[in-house]
Amino acid sequence: MEGITSTRLGDIYVRREADIIKVRERVRRLTREMGFDATTQIKITTAISELTRNIYEYAQAGAITLGVAERGAALTGLQVTARDDGPGMDEAKLRSIIRGTYRSPSGLGVGLIGTRRLMDEFDIASKPGEGTRVTVVKWLPPVEGAEARRRVTELRGYVATEEEDSPLEELARQNRDLVQVLGELEEKREQLERLNGQLEASNRELNEANAKLRELSEMKEEFLALTTHDLRSPLTVISGVINFFTSGRLGDLTPEQKNMVSMMERNTQNLIELVNDLLDASKLESGTMRLDLASIDLGALVRELREGMLPMAREKEITLEESIPADLPQLKADRAKLRRVVVNLLSNALKFTPKGGRVEVSAENSGRFARVSVTDNGVGIAPEDTERLFDKYEQARTRVTRSEQGTGLGLYITRQLVELHGGTITAQSELGKGSVFSFTIPIANEVMSDK
Repeated sequence: MEGITSTRLGDIYVRREADIIKVRERVRRLTREMGFDATTQIKITTAISELTRNIYEYAQAGAITLGVAERGAALTGLQVTARDDGPGMDEAKLRSIIRGTYRSPSGLGVGLIGTRRLMDEFDIASKPGEGTRVTVVKWLPPVEGAEARRRVTELRGYVATEEEDSPLEELARQNRDLVQVLGELEEKREQLERLNGQLEASNRELNEANAKLRELSEMKEEFLALTTHDLRSPLTVISGVINFFTSGRLGDLTPEQKNMVSMMERNTQNLIELVNDLLDASKLESGTMRLDLASIDLGALVRELREGMLPMAREKEITLEESIPADLPQLKADRAKLRRVVVNLLSNALKFTPKGGRVEVSAENSGRFARVSVTDNGVGIAPEDTERLFDKYEQARTRVTRSEQGTGLGLYITRQLVELHGGTITAQSELGKGSVFSFTIPIANEVMSDK
């Protein structure tokens, strides 16, 4: 037993069956004087009685050595060594005993396994023809341990005394100990019942709180659905009216009128995007969003989106490039949802890339998936913000300016849509050097799991 030193208190020799009772009585008295509680006294006495019985039954003679064990200044306890000169055990049997798998018709393995469970430390050494040595330790609480170290000389007296109780006195003492333990068990049972009652009450309160939260969540989702629906109708009308002005069907506009109409158009589009974000977030959270899967040509989709975003890129003198391999397999995706993902990433890249910068959309075949990346050399994102980018309503503080604001739902929705397809999305960025957003989408000749 590594790190344990022992101060010997005395030996009790085992030569006859009555010595089992003698050992039991001495150990019981010693554990009481050392300060072990009643339950632990019974555990130790039972364990040592089992070791003593093994000595008598399997070796016919041996000895029990009692001592005060110490491990540094923190731990003090009772150490007991049971040794005999019996037939011993081979290494295979010894290993099975240590593992707790050995069983014998006479119950040797069971007794040793039980002893090991009752004590804090356990060690056994045996060789055929050289006998067996079992050492066990039970540690005291710190206060009682310090007192035991101080009383070593006094404790030796309890081992050396020859006073022995009669069998009836020993039985009466064991009965008293048993009654005491039963009383402690009853007290613990009552404490357990009280705790169970408190736990049941807490569970009821928790269930009620969860039910209220679910109700509030349903009300929120219903409110969002109704609000977004009610907002969409007038926005559609406003957008149609603005289209009349911009198309020239109502006549030519003055420069000032064109500026005002352009401002109205931008703000209306922002409101439409806000409504769409809220509605999509609501559907994603409630699990009602479904995919209309089809084979998608990513190159064609990206070229279409690039054409639509070129005016925004030219306004900021940003180079907008696409690098989609001609032999890239078609993707298995919902075209509208995939379009939303790419638009969100491209919009962010253009928004946070300064004048004269560069944005590129690229893709590569990664086996069962295609990996799509949007790269920019914009302002970049701080490491502490990168982890939160895809959280709901989160916007990186380093990238948000008064002129570049939003709902904080764009990247959250992007991640949800990618994961709905069975893919993943990541972000790599460095302040002042730009960012790379990459996501994976299954290719068309692979079978997707149902989402």
